[in-house]
Amino acid sequence: MPVISVSNLTKRFGEKIAVNDISFELGGQEFLVLVGPSGCGKTTTLRMLAGLEPVTSGEILFDGRKVNDIRPKDRNVAMVFQDYAVFPHLTVFENIAYGLRSRGVSSRIINERVPAAAKMFRIDHLLKRKPRQLSGGERQRVALARAMVRDADVYLFDEPLSNLDAQLRHQAREDILTLHREKKRPSVYVTHDQSEAMALGDRIAVMRAGRIEQLGTGSELYERPRNLFVAYFVGTPSINLFDATLQAQDGAIFAVTPAFTVRLPDETKEKLQHHVGRPVKLGIRPEDLHVPKQAPFAVSDDNTVKGVVNVIEPSSTGCSVYLSTMGASSRDFVATFRVRVPATYLGKEIPLAMNMRKVHLFDAETEQSLIS
Repeated sequence: MPVISVSNLTKRFGEKIAVNDISFELGGQEFLVLVGPSGCGKTTTLRMLAGLEPVTSGEILFDGRKVNDIRPKDRNVAMVFQDYAVFPHLTVFENIAYGLRSRGVSSRIINERVPAAAKMFRIDHLLKRKPRQLSGGERQRVALARAMVRDADVYLFDEPLSNLDAQLRHQAREDILTLHREKKRPSVYVTHDQSEAMALGDRIAVMRAGRIEQLGTGSELYERPRNLFVAYFVGTPSINLFDATLQAQDGAIFAVTPAFTVRLPDETKEKLQHHVGRPVKLGIRPEDLHVPKQAPFAVSDDNTVKGVVNVIEPSSTGCSVYLSTMGASSRDFVATFRVRVPATYLGKEIPLAMNMRKVHLFDAETEQSLIS
């Protein structure tokens, strides 16, 4: 039996539907990430799990017990907030101990748990300080340590890294995973950052307009997106998308764009034959475009796109090259390589080989995947 079960959960604020009939289940040691743009309903979902927002309709079950009408303090949930929620007048020790004291835990246990949690998050030397004497990263670790000392049934995280600079985020992710591994309890984490979601989640729920568009592992979302929104939202840089029309010729199906024509794999013919003559969106991930001489597959005119190099952006692992297709209907796209591209390529037209087995196709009207 799943530890958390959410069925047909809906939340309305007047006429506005913030969460629209979502369902999911969460295993005993699973880390689930809710990700999506601002206003998609992810934080509202988390607050309903915590009991901070009443449910309009649907059910939330913890270990098979309905908790819709149970008060937050009786759900045994630990929550880490976006703004840390540390008390400025209390020391680090007292901030960490606050939840235990409010539940009547003995001083002996508090004096054991608080230093141990502080040591795990590398703030044991700060126990006598007040929050104003701490950096943002240290205040975040105070909030994590406060969750650590609780023996909660569920751990909830509401965008806890959004106030940290980029340098601190990586370490903070490790701290959160440390907390999760130590407690071995289900966790639900909210973020708008898809790279953060991919790094943390056992599974990820991509949300839009109050609905879950797709729920799966990071690799499932990346490699087999169900629709155009998921394909574009997941991945950095984002997937390249081209307007195309499907055409049949000589027993094969081709995707024809204003700038190039590519032959689609034969194994996709059965799924695509009813879409011949109709407009589609052709998607290709930046890393699935290759320099022809280095491509790990046969290269021909049937899988090649040409583009003019506009920008070369170096990175720690290689570079991203931003290009535009030729012609009146010019389309920008990007390719990523594990090697550096010389600046001498700027302004030049170059061919790139497309890995056709990695191509994504979406119905232009419904935006649903045609081949996933």
